[in-house]
Amino acid sequence: MDEFNGFNQNETDQEFQLSDADKAAVDAFFEGESVDSERTDKLAQLMGLLDTPIADDGQRRARIDVTTLRATTETESAQLTAASASSVDDWMGQNEPITQRDGVHAGLANLVSSGAPYSDSERNSLVDRTLGLIQEEIDRSEKRYIMDMPITPGGRFHLADLVSVAATLLLVASVTIPVLSGIRSRSMQAICNNNMATAGTAFGSYAGANRDLLPMATAGFGSGSNATWMDVGTTPERSNSSNLYMLVRTKHATLEDLACPTNPDALIEGNAEAQQDWRSLDEISYSYRIMTPGGLKAHGVDQPVRVVLLSDRSPVVRRIVNQQPVKPEENTPNHDHAGQHVLGLDGGSTWQRDPVLDQGDNLWFPRPIEEFIYRARDRMGIIKGNELPDGPTDAFVGP
Repeated sequence: MDEFNGFNQNETDQEFQLSDADKAAVDAFFEGESVDSERTDKLAQLMGLLDTPIADDGQRRARIDVTTLRATTETESAQLTAASASSVDDWMGQNEPITQRDGVHAGLANLVSSGAPYSDSERNSLVDRTLGLIQEEIDRSEKRYIMDMPITPGGRFHLADLVSVAATLLLVASVTIPVLSGIRSRSMQAICNNNMATAGTAFGSYAGANRDLLPMATAGFGSGSNATWMDVGTTPERSNSSNLYMLVRTKHATLEDLACPTNPDALIEGNAEAQQDWRSLDEISYSYRIMTPGGLKAHGVDQPVRVVLLSDRSPVVRRIVNQQPVKPEENTPNHDHAGQHVLGLDGGSTWQRDPVLDQGDNLWFPRPIEEFIYRARDRMGIIKGNELPDGPTDAFVGP
């Protein structure tokens, strides 16, 4: 027994001790005593395995491992099923498996004993492949679960369910998109109003540093056929926007301060000091008061009506430049033609729902043209609903 214990310690490096009952059974077995003991019978069966034919050392090691595993599970009170236990017993006593379970045991044993030990890289590769196969199986199970999950009570996924979901999404979109669009529009309108207030502060700062005069880059717009203020980006003598650009050149305002967020073409950065004007009409977000020779002082007007200094960009000028028909009451394109911000000489800004201010003053026209438009309308008449065709040849249609 001492030699057996020593062998066990050297091979497994674990302390091995038999119980007193097992020691008595072992002594009785080797001394040839006839003892009617269950332990002695089991020991005899175990020793009989020494005569079991072994094909090679690989199978020997595998069977030792299986035997050890079974002994361990029995010690921990973990019991195999009757069929599995019988299969293990049969497999341990013969070379060829006779049942499906025997094949499973042999396969497990081959996994334990086959081949040389794996290197670290090979082991990591096997682990990655195994985990990948497990993840693929999880993904397939999830897909089957989603497709098999009933959408309606007692049924699976139907086309009617898809149509219902799509209709619901369309309904939600029809409600939320206009709301979000309205929120965005109001937010951009508020930014534009803040920029207008910033411009008012810049005008006051500029006037304080320039003898109370408002920004002006030229004394006039030329004479004769050259007397124009619509040619943006050419020379200061042919562009009124160059007067407004003086706020940028003198660093009383930035390009971003004079850019409405609703204008996608607005110029917000560049070499501001090297330029004298915006490069094109589309880059301009605000229309500046047309300056007369001599300019305008910030505190030189004492009238009961409000003096307009700045507004959202004029739609009329753009129609004229693009050779399109003019609409006198059209609102600025800055805010989807809903209205425009107007900055007064007093520094205050207001929101106007149409371009016609107090006393019929239109933002986009000088007074002589306004009077001409009003006289033409009075002479031609405005349709009220009681008019009739002038004759059979008068093409006149109703609503």
